[in-house]
Parts: sequence; structure tokens; C-alpha cells
Amino acid sequence: MSNNRNENKEVLLPTRDFLRQIFGQPKIGNIDIKNILRSRGVFTLSNAKEVTSFILIKTGLSPAEFDELKENFKTKEESEKSKTRTIKWKSDKNLIDCIPDDINYSNVFNDKFGTFTITKLSNFTTVHDNPNHMLLDFEIERQDPVRNLGENSIRRTGRIEIKKNSQTNLLTISLTHTAPETMDFGNKVSSAIIKNFKDNDYIDKDEDIVAIKFSDFTNESRILFLKDLSQNVKYTNLKFKDTKDIHFSPDETMDDLPGNIEWMQKKINDMKIKGKELHSTFFMGDKSIHPFIKIFSIQCDYDITNEELGISGSCRLLFEFSNPSKNSSDDELILNLAAITLDTNNSTMSKNQISKFIVESLEQYKLEIYEKYKKP
Repeated sequence: MSNNRNENKEVLLPTRDFLRQIFGQPKIGNIDIKNILRSRGVFTLSNAKEVTSFILIKTGLSPAEFDELKENFKTKEESEKSKTRTIKWKSDKNLIDCIPDDINYSNVFNDKFGTFTITKLSNFTTVHDNPNHMLLDFEIERQDPVRNLGENSIRRTGRIEIKKNSQTNLLTISLTHTAPETMDFGNKVSSAIIKNFKDNDYIDKDEDIVAIKFSDFTNESRILFLKDLSQNVKYTNLKFKDTKDIHFSPDETMDDLPGNIEWMQKKINDMKIKGKELHSTFFMGDKSIHPFIKIFSIQCDYDITNEELGISGSCRLLFEFSNPSKNSSDDELILNLAAITLDTNNSTMSKNQISKFIVESLEQYKLEIYEKYKKP
């Protein structure tokens, strides 16, 4: 077919099953399909793409509509991201004796579009022969026909790490993911494992998982938490350099903003600022405005030095509540290693392994200061 918008350049348009695979991509959201239908004058009772996509599968896409989808689909390369949850443990058994071996991982995934395949899946194995520290690594292949008709699949990795602290009787579940599908799979597997633990009385049935959520803080304490976490980075090989990006908004529930931010009242719904030394700006330093500001994310640069491993370089970390555009109180804190540059690597670790090492090293301090700054 030709596309008159681009000097009659030929465009190969997807149809039927190929189009179904495209709509199954996690980067194609409900809103993308709804916008195409509304531009045609089509309105539906449901906005779920599992329902609305079949209208477009039957009718097909125009070249302009396909171009729009491809633009929406373009994203930067997925990086290492991590989030942590805890729950109280009651059993005296070692964790290695409690991990279930009868989970049907394919059923857990429940891919309605047939877009994903579990290509690698390890068993839960001990970390440093510790019977109370287990991990599972996995890889998921995503059919990605938008990228290239000849190379239409991508493989992304993830990890589920479970650790029992016998002194505090807390179970920590750390999820490392690189893409929406690996995050979704990790969430579902960890939920299935926790259910199994409860069914076997290792965890009380009434116990809830504790995650670091946006709503766990006041506006003031959320700013202090992110500032402390991003600048101090204890128990890591990182040294704070600079704050490069802050995402925030005035709290819409507040009627009267202080004089120095009054200009934001009913004018600013969402703001991102980029630059240098943003941690020293009045947004972060002036405590009088903290009750009126909702901070969603902060991105910082660091130096990396580990003489024992022979590693040196720099990296950029994003500390972000998972979906700040929705302003949801249930959004979880995610650590995202947005970029890493190695000047020296005399260790046997690959760049990916070093990335994991950096993200995972932040977990201890993150949990410590969560207890310090969370609401009573």
C-alpha cells in the first residue's frame, strides 16, 4: 500500500494475527487503541484493549494509524529496575525447605494474546549456600512485530529473590525486571509463592505484603526519603555526584500555596525540571513548601568505585514511584539504573552483572530509611 504522506513510499501493513500480536505488546495501551477508534467516530462501552482491539483486527489499520502506533511504541532500551516487598514470617523452617516445586509458571503468566514465551527459567537456588536466601532467574521472549519484520522478537530477563531474616522474622521479596512483561511475571510468581506459604502455614493468612508505596509518606517525608536515599546511598559502591531530574507537582488538595509557589496554583498539574545541582534548589531545600509538593521521582548521577573488584565508572539512577502520571497512591517505588559507563572493569563480572549488583546493593538502605520516614 502507498502512503501519500510520505511521497508514495510503500508501507507493509500488518493484518489479522500479525496485528493481534502488535496489540498484545505491553507498550500498546488501552488509550492507543481507543484514540484510533475515536478518530474514526467509533465509541465503545469498554476501553480494555482485549475488547476494543478486535474491532481493528477485523477492519485493519491505515498507514497513518500504523505510523501513530509505531511512534507510541518507540521507547528507550529497558534497563535494570528493582522493587522490594516484605512480609512477616512465622515458621522455624529454612526457606529452602518451604519453596514450592509444583508451580505451573505458564498458567501463572496467562498471556491472552499469545505474545510471550518463557524461554529460560531456573529453579530456585541458594545464594552463597544460604538456605534462607533463594533466587530464581527467568527470561521472556516477546514477539515484537513493530520493531522489524525480519527480527520480530525481544528477550528480556528478570529475577525473583527471596530472603528470610531469622532475627526480625521478615521475609523480603526483591523483584528485578527489565520490561513490563518481566515485571508482570515476577509479580504473579511472587504472589503465587506467598499464597503457597500461607496455605502451608509458614505465613499467617491475615498477613499483608508491605511495599514501599507513594501513600506511605506525607508530602514532607516523601521528599526527605527520596533525598536521603538518593544522596547517601549507603552500603553501595556509589558516590553521589549530582541531581539531574526532578518530577513533582503541587498538591491539588491544598487550597492556599505559600507565596513563593503561589504561581503554581491552578496552573501547574505536573512539572519536570532538568539541570544541575537540583538538590540545592528551593524545591528541595525550602522545608516550608514541602507539605504542598508531591514528588514522584528523582534522577541522580554517581561515581562507581570498587577497588577489590577492579571496577570504576559512573551511572545514573532513577528513583521513581512506578506510574507517577496516574498519581496513584498505590504506586510502588522502583529503582531504575538508567545508564552505566565503565571506565575500568578488571573483574570477571559482565556489565549486566554489575548493573544488578548496583541496584541490589541499594536494597538494605532503602528498607532502613523507609522505616524512618514512613507514616506512623
